[in-house]
Order: sequence, then C-alpha cells, then structure tokens
Amino acid sequence: MSETNPNELEGDPYRHTCLVPYVDPDTAPPNIQERLKVLPFRRNILLTLAHSHGLFPHISGLLGACFDGNQRSIPVHEWQLIVLRVGTILQAKYEIDVNKPVAEVFGFPQEKFDAIGCCIEDVMRGQGPWSDRDRVILRMTEEQLSTYDNKPETIEDALKLLSVGDVVEVLLIIGVYAALARVIEGLKVDEDEPIPDLKEKIKTAITG
Repeated sequence: MSETNPNELEGDPYRHTCLVPYVDPDTAPPNIQERLKVLPFRRNILLTLAHSHGLFPHISGLLGACFDGNQRSIPVHEWQLIVLRVGTILQAKYEIDVNKPVAEVFGFPQEKFDAIGCCIEDVMRGQGPWSDRDRVILRMTEEQLSTYDNKPETIEDALKLLSVGDVVEVLLIIGVYAALARVIEGLKVDEDEPIPDLKEKIKTAITG
C-alpha cells in the first residue's frame, strides 16, 4: 500500500484500504440505488459489489432472500453458522464482523461463537456445542471450502436430517458467502464505521 493515502485526493472518508472506490449511492443508476436499500444502513461490501451493474441486482436479491425467513428455508442460526464458519475459514474478518451482530440478535449461543474456529475432526468426533444438524452443515461447509465438492456419505448423512431443499440451500449459502469473502479480501474492503442502534436496525431488516 502506498504511503500516500489516495482517499485524501478523492475525499472519501470511508475508504482507507479498499483498492477500488465505493459506489456513491446518490449518483448510482436508479436500479442500483434501489438495490442498495436492501439494508437500512451503510455496508462497504454492498457499495463495492454495486460497481457490477449487471450482477449486483441479482446478488443483492440472493442476500435479501437470506435475510428473509419467508424465503430462506433453514433457520437463521444455521444461516449464521454457515456465514461465520465461512468467514473464519477464509479469514474474512469483515464478513465475521458484519454477521456477528446478526447472530447475536437471533440468540446464537456464545459457546458456538467460541467454538466457530474448531477443527472439523473435533466436530466429527462429537465434540463441541453442536447439534446433529450443525455438525453435518459444518462438514458440508468444510468440504466445499477445501475441495469445492462433497463426499457422497456427507450428503447422505445430511439428507437424514435436512430436506433436499435445505441441503441445496446450504450449498448455495456457502457459495454466496465464500464469493463475498473473496471480494472482501481481494479488494481489501474497509471495515464499516460504527452504526448507531445497529441491533435494532437488524431486527427490522432481517426475519427469522
């Protein structure tokens, strides 16, 4: 990184590390402005993704479906288990920081936060605070991030506990948040500024 902060010239107080500018929501095309309203607060990752005028509306639609318990089939705590595990394995601190308050609002247990970085061997040996559904979701996540594949026996075990729709949704959520993590890390997206009353705003934006 150059010693001269390029943002001093650009006048963007939010950008210190990101390798590309953030989209200005006030000057973005109308369809992009509309999609940036998916959350009632600023998120630098969304203002980065919004550069892709063609893909961003579809990505924000996927994220919006994850936020909506009427569209997402797995419970909110399992969604957040996947996101936090993906962020931890891929070392995407921003993704963890953004989603931890969401998990907290919906009662994600502290012992699961503490164990989110555990090794998969411990999970498979039955150690840790995980339910049976948690364990198979963690196995699916580990395999996908390691090999972009899943062992047939893992999917067989998953189908004993989850519906076919749930299994497919888990794989989609892994892929979506792995892609976000790679954008975050690849472009060095800045941490968000503190958001007043964040947890209250999360309650209004996300349904269980």
